[in-house]
Amino acid sequence: MNKTCLVLALVTTTLIQGVSSANAQEIPSKIRNLIENFMGAPKTTGDPEKIPSVYPDGAQTRAMNLARQAAEKANGGLNYYRAEQSMYGPATNAPFKNNGNGTLTFSFLGGPPAAAPTIKSVVTVSLQGDRVSLDYNEPI
Repeated sequence: MNKTCLVLALVTTTLIQGVSSANAQEIPSKIRNLIENFMGAPKTTGDPEKIPSVYPDGAQTRAMNLARQAAEKANGGLNYYRAEQSMYGPATNAPFKNNGNGTLTFSFLGGPPAAAPTIKSVVTVSLQGDRVSLDYNEPI
């Protein structure tokens, strides 16, 4: 939360200074540069030549949630199945591969709630969220 407050303070300061400057067109790039310098550039996995450095807003998180939900549905719902913890946290921590064609493939374990994982699921999701394919869902 402290990082968020600091970023907001930097952005506000830049906006106030930018409004009084003659170069108002530089404001968005200055803000983006400030945020990226402070927070770091977004992370991806795989071949850097094929992977965009930034996914469309929320696309990676949406894809992770759709992948997890597909596995939950295939395994009887939340009363009977929970995906590994990485599928509930930040999407950048989820076990995924960018396929370079507008899809992400998530490969993760899951099983009965509060028990050791018993099932491996592999789910491919389009970045637009309009296609979800449960490629593999079998016992470990």
